[in-house]
Parts: sequence; structure tokens; C-alpha cells
Amino acid sequence: MNLIVEKQLKGSICQPNNNWDMSIQKELSALKTPDYLIGPRVDILQGDISREWFKWIVDQFVDSRFFEEDINFFKIYESVKESVDILVGGQKDSDDKLSIARLVSEMVEERIKFLISDSKRRKSISKNMKEDLLAIYGPEPRCWLTGVKFTDEAIYNFTAKQEDKVNFDLPVYIDKYRPIGTKSRDLSIEVDHLHPFSLGGVDEIDNYRLICGWANKVKSNHITGYSTGTKVTGRNQLFPNSFYYWVIRTLGLKRKCEVPGCGNSIENSELTVCSNLGSSKAITPVSMKVVCKKHDSRAGRYVKRSELQDPFHV
Repeated sequence: MNLIVEKQLKGSICQPNNNWDMSIQKELSALKTPDYLIGPRVDILQGDISREWFKWIVDQFVDSRFFEEDINFFKIYESVKESVDILVGGQKDSDDKLSIARLVSEMVEERIKFLISDSKRRKSISKNMKEDLLAIYGPEPRCWLTGVKFTDEAIYNFTAKQEDKVNFDLPVYIDKYRPIGTKSRDLSIEVDHLHPFSLGGVDEIDNYRLICGWANKVKSNHITGYSTGTKVTGRNQLFPNSFYYWVIRTLGLKRKCEVPGCGNSIENSELTVCSNLGSSKAITPVSMKVVCKKHDSRAGRYVKRSELQDPFHV
């Protein structure tokens, strides 16, 4: 057991000399991640890697010929079936391979249809649609990913004409782990596509969510915690750019304070993150714990807005 754990921990990116060693890579691919060291975030992290892998699996079947105007499902299916035969070989029987090919072909066809569609432009959201969305969110609308309550100014600006919009009073202190308020846009109400438009999401009210401007620019069209990368840039070398996406990914999936007995959720409270191992520990996707402001005890969390004018180039 100790030898396995040693391989799991040492055979990682923390060991720079083996990153390009294929024999080490093969060895690592056979080792299971030690879930007991990931803790409660294993559901998010492993679920997201599955999403990434399945996206790559489907995308590998896309052929440049599929973008021709006369392409149809039969042509896609024949091509996908040939590729499935190459990949699967004798691991599955003929019926299984045909079923896999049909399912993949349907997914590929939908993707191609969207990419070559002439109607890829987003619809402008009318004032009536905005009013309908506000009505759905009730008298105290909040950002669907952070729980931040929209101000009266934000609500007014959401449906006002450009020339009638008012200025925001920006906060003096900001949560550096979720820096909402460095710019006016951060506090504004924007319309988010639950399933990203660029990935085929529709312009319909069921796919719309009210989101603060900060969360909207961080979320962008990402759907997993792995699609943002992990490169560290900016003035603070502790957090990579993707740190903020990891925060909203965790908040948006858990959606409630994780302190036992607390009833606060994203529907009635602002949420943020701390470390599951203690208030002084580093915060990573593995250690993130969702807490409400009542249970936010991390020292040094709030810093002056002037120090975060350009927070990590987000």
C-alpha cells in the first residue's frame, strides 16, 4: 500500500523531471487517484474530467467533409462507424458497435449543424424578456452562480435605456477569492446561457439565467474545471487565472453553505469558498468548501478595491 501511495503522490506534476517520460506516464495512467486525499470534492473533479473526456471522444469523429452543404446523417454515420470499428476492434460485438456509432453520429450531427448554421448570431434580449426574467427571480433577485443580491441600481439598469443608466457605488473592500466589485460591470445584471451558446445552447428563456457581470466573464463558455487551464499569471502568483472559475464551478454545483446545520443557500445568501482543512490553508479545487458570509472566517480575505483594479487579468 505504501508503495502505491508513493507512486500516486510522487508521480505528478510536482516532479518536473518525469513530465515527458512516457514510461512514467503509462505507469501513472494505471494508478487510481487517492480519493481519500481529495475528500468531498471528488464528485466535482472526477465528474468534470469525465465531461472533458467524453467531449474529446465525440469530437475526434468530426471530419472536415462533414461541413459540406450536402452532408447528411447517413454519410456521418458511415464515417463514424468505420472509425468505431478501428477504435473498438473486437472489444464489442457488432450490435454494440452499431449502437455506439449511431449514438455518436447523432451527437456529431448536432454539433455540425450548429457550427454551419446561418443563425449563430445571438438574439438580442428584449426589455419584455428581461422583465419576465426578473419576475421569475422574485422581489430580491440574486446571481445564479454566486448568490450575490442585485442592487436596486443593477435592477434598474437591467431594463433601462443606455442613456438612462445610473452609476454604481463600488465597494471599498472586496473578497479576493471572489472579487466582485472591482469594476461596475461586476455588479451589473447580465443574461447567461446555462448551456453556452458557442456550444449549441439555445436562445430561449429556459436556457437563460440572471448572472452578475463578474461571474459571467469568468464563466464564459467553460463547462468543466479543466477547460480553463492552470497557468499562473498576474501579480498574485498563488492563484492561476482558472482559480475564479473553480470557485464559481464549486459554488454553482454545491449551491449551499456546507457548514453542518446551516440553511443558507445560493437562493438567499452570498456564497464564497474557504479551505476544508482550515482557515489558514491554501484553497484549491480539492480543498474548496462552500460557505456563506456568516461562516466566512478566513483572515485577510477582504482587501481594498484599489489593490485589485486588475485582479489577475480576469
